[in-house]
This record gives sequence, C-alpha cells and structure tokens, in this order.
Amino acid sequence: MSKILQLASDANFYLYRKPVKMSRSFDGLAALIRTELEKDIIHGDVFIFLNRQRTTLKIFVYENKGFSIFYRRLDEGSFQLPMIVSDHISYKMSEQQLMHMLSGVTLHDGGYLTKEKYVPLHGSI
Repeated sequence: MSKILQLASDANFYLYRKPVKMSRSFDGLAALIRTELEKDIIHGDVFIFLNRQRTTLKIFVYENKGFSIFYRRLDEGSFQLPMIVSDHISYKMSEQQLMHMLSGVTLHDGGYLTKEKYVPLHGSI
C-alpha cells in the first residue's frame, strides 16, 4: 500500500466519524482528539480523519517522542468505510480494515471486494 507507512498490529485505530477540514494540522487534530474523543494523544493510538467528500485522509499518531501525520489524497473515487452500526463519534477499526480502506478496496454489503485493476494514463508506460 505505502512505502513509508507500516501499521502496528497492537495499535488502536480510531476513525473520527465527522468530516474534518484538511487544513487542520497537529494542534487542531490533537484538540479534536482530546476534546471530542476524550483520548490521550500520547498513548500511541492512531487516529484517522477524512474530509467531507472522503477523498483525503490524515492519520495522526504519537510515537518516538513526536507526532506524525500521514496525508493521503485519492486521484479519483473516495475512501470506502467499513459497515458501522454504531452512532458513536469514533469507530475502532482493525488493522485489516484500515489497510483495505487505504489500498482502495471497494466495500460491498459489508464484504470486501478486490480493487479495480490499475490502468495507466494514456501515453504512459
């Protein structure tokens, strides 16, 4: 999926279910985590934020004495979310659910389908 992102299987992954302006950076996202999710940002939990159209995503985490943000924007389509039956402001995702979401897998009726075959742009090799 990504050459720079590796997900730890022992981490907690929390999807923030409200749309977020992607102009928010470290302090803005940390404030959301503290106030709305009521989580401690330095325990190593991973927090996932999406914009309204679900075309951009930020992953926020504290590790090794510092904060990191991973930012991903899709060229087309939108990030597909797992089936969520709860109305809580956050949803605890599994590592596998997050990997499927990041890799462009389309979700259908709660099951995972394979992603569409990559077709290069006209004229590219």
